[in-house]
Order: sequence, then C-alpha cells, then structure tokens
Amino acid sequence: MRKVADPHLSRSRSTGETKPLRVVGNKLVLGWKESVVLPDLGNIRLPAKLDTGARTSALHAVGMNYSKSRSAMWIEFELPDIDQALRHRFRLPVAEHRSVKSSTGMAQIRPVVILTLRLADQVWSTEVTLTDRSDMELPMLIGRSALKGKFLVDPSRTRLAGPISSTNHVGAPVRKTVIKKPERTPQT
Repeated sequence: MRKVADPHLSRSRSTGETKPLRVVGNKLVLGWKESVVLPDLGNIRLPAKLDTGARTSALHAVGMNYSKSRSAMWIEFELPDIDQALRHRFRLPVAEHRSVKSSTGMAQIRPVVILTLRLADQVWSTEVTLTDRSDMELPMLIGRSALKGKFLVDPSRTRLAGPISSTNHVGAPVRKTVIKKPERTPQT
C-alpha cells in the first residue's frame, strides 16, 4: 500500500525533518517564494513568487503566436527553462486580453489563459496572464486574486510548503524544469 503524505506537513530540504505547515483560520501560511506545479502544462514545476501586491498572476512566455479555431482564439507560446537551453511549447485557449500594469509601471495588454495550479495541498484553476518575464528572478508570479481565500503569505520566509512530491494530485509524474549547464569543451 502506498503511503500518502499528510498535506499539512512540510519536509525540510536540508535536514529531511517533517514539520507541520502553519494554518491560520482555514488558510495555509506560505513564504513569498514557493514551488508550483502546472498540471495543464505537462506537470511542469516552477519556482513562483507569491505577491499579494499584484492582482493578476503572470507566467513567463516567449514566442507567442495566435491562431483561430472554431471561433476560439488560441495562443501558442514557449516556456524556456531557466538557462534558456530547453524550451517547452504549449497551446492554450485565450480567455480574454487584459490591460495589466507591469512592475515598471507601464500598462501592457496581455493574453489571459486559465491554468490549473498545484501549490501545497491545494489544486485550483485561475486566470494567468502571459508575458516575457526574462528580466524577473522567477518565471511565475501568483497574484492576490489567485491566493485569496486559500493562503496567507509570510514575506519573511520562503518554501514553507517544502518540496512538492514526485506525483501530482492524480498520481501522474511531475516533470521538473531541467536546468542544464552547457558542457564545457576541454581547452587545449
């Protein structure tokens, strides 16, 4: 029989010690940086910033192309790994376009898609804008509208949820984003 981890426990990466996640009311307390799994995108695991100052969630996307099919608008985009060596290509329906004020204060019109997120013991769907976040530290930002009613964020802590298990909520394997360093050729 497979042992199921308690969703309210976190395992320390350095010591392996299991600690309970802090719960306030009915909300889990997480740090400002956590790992999120995106089941709609092949269970890719990404580091994400939990930002209560941002209303809308955003995902790093490059090479965006639109197409129309049966009266629905679709967007095809690439999600590069951190070192840009490997790119994952995805196609999703566009829910709408929205004006979003970026971190630089400039308004941008961005495509909005609906994505399922898995964070700590929660799985839910939310609106996510697609934008080039290559100048940001983390490829995903989870805004307050996605966090509302589920989590509280402790801005002084990171990775309180601990590492995500190797399976998603339905038992399928979780695909990690791979960070491959270019091989060095010996110098002669």
